Amino acid sequence: MKKIKDIFAEVVSRVLDPVWEIPLSLLIAIGFAVQEGLRWRFLGLLLFIDVVVPMIFFFTMLYHRQIKDWDIQSRVQRIPLYLFTMVCHLGGLWLAHEVGKSELAVILAIFYVIGIIYVLITLRWKISIHAGTNAVLITSINMFYDWKYWYLYSLLGLVMWARVYQRHHSWAQVVAGAALGGGLVGVGFSIL
Repeated sequence: MKKIKDIFAEVVSRVLDPVWEIPLSLLIAIGFAVQEGLRWRFLGLLLFIDVVVPMIFFFTMLYHRQIKDWDIQSRVQRIPLYLFTMVCHLGGLWLAHEVGKSELAVILAIFYVIGIIYVLITLRWKISIHAGTNAVLITSINMFYDWKYWYLYSLLGLVMWARVYQRHHSWAQVVAGAALGGGLVGVGFSIL
C-alpha cells in the first residue's frame, strides 16, 4: 500500500505538470493578446500549432513506447520531443509576427528562448522541466498582475519537493530548473 507521501507527491507532479502548464502559460499570453483585439480564429490556430500538435506528438511517442513513461525520465528520450516542440513554438512565434502582433510575438519569443536554453541544457544534463515550467508560469502571472499572486511560489516549492521525493530529480536539478525559468522570464519581461 502506498504511503500518503507517495500519493501526495504523485498528485502534485500530475496536477502541476508541464503538459498542462505550458498550454496554460500560452493561454495567459494569449489572454493579454485578446486585450489587443486579436481575433479568435488567429488564437485558435496559434493554440493548435503551439499546444495541440506537440501534445499529439507527445502522446504518439508515449503510445509507441519511444518514451518510457509520462515523466520521460530518460534525458535522451526527452530530446526529440523538446526539439519538435521548439519547432512548433517557432511556428507560433512566426505566425504572431506575421500578423503584426508584436507584443504577443515578444512574449512568445521570451518563452521560446527559455525553451531553447532548456533543450540545450538537456543535451548535457537533466534539468527539471517541472520546476522550470512552474517558475515560468508563476513568475509570468506575477509580472502580469503586479506581484499580487506571490504566494503561488509555495506551489513551486511543493513541485520541487515532489520531484526530488519521487527520485525523478536531485535538488540541484530542481533548483536549477526553478532559478533558470523564473530568472529568465523575469529578465525577459522586465526588458519588455
